[in-house]
Amino acid sequence: MTAGEMYGQAQADEPDVAWSATAPALTTYLRYVRTEVRRAWRNPRVLIFMLVLPIILFAAFSSSSGDDRLGGLTVAPYIMISMASFGAMNAVLGTAGRISLERSIGWNRQLRLTALSGPQYVLGKLGVGFSLAVLPIVAVYVAGASMRGVHLSVGTYLGAGVSILLGLVPLGAFAIWLGYLVRPENMQAIIGGLFSLLALAGGIWVPVENFPDWLADIVKLLPMFWSAQAGRAVLEGGWVGARGLVTLVIWTLLLGAAAGRAYLRDQLRT
Repeated sequence: MTAGEMYGQAQADEPDVAWSATAPALTTYLRYVRTEVRRAWRNPRVLIFMLVLPIILFAAFSSSSGDDRLGGLTVAPYIMISMASFGAMNAVLGTAGRISLERSIGWNRQLRLTALSGPQYVLGKLGVGFSLAVLPIVAVYVAGASMRGVHLSVGTYLGAGVSILLGLVPLGAFAIWLGYLVRPENMQAIIGGLFSLLALAGGIWVPVENFPDWLADIVKLLPMFWSAQAGRAVLEGGWVGARGLVTLVIWTLLLGAAAGRAYLRDQLRT
């Protein structure tokens, strides 16, 4: 075989070599995500809090006459989207607690001994949070139909649910940053306070239309308002709009950069 033929054969073999190196890492990642999702979905305390509380709040807040309106929607659909966003937000924020706890016991360091990379670990945690976020959205949809007679098309249900999840991407980056910043013993208190503030900023407890003008202007600069508004906009036959999209993208980049720096600092420490 000539030198040229040997070089050509080596070039042809390179994809197989690259795939053989990538395949174990990909397999490990998929197995890790599957295991984490199963473990999270089998946690009764997490599921009860994420599923039962939004349904109870929906039942409590959505009772009104059929003509009452909040924003551009009647009360029941508005509250349905608010409570679906509330439950989904809780699921995504739970990513912070899971990362913080595993850092405290050194489990993340053990996982580095496997083929699982650091970014795959973080994305796996985020994937678990977003998979859990689907549950309260579906549960509140069912509650809306059964308790208040909210019946929408399949496309509207799907569009609103996907919009809520996409609107929570900045919150996912925030949860990662928080997980690498806060110790587990302080996480519950911090998450509890932040959870209430974020829900208020999203117009979940009180419609933003009822805020003073100066406060409404501030709230509309925050990602949580647009996370909840994304789902409501679908029910109104539109979308979150250019302003909402730009706000969500900017916050995703800023919080993603903060999460990346916190992750790198943790890697260097351990």
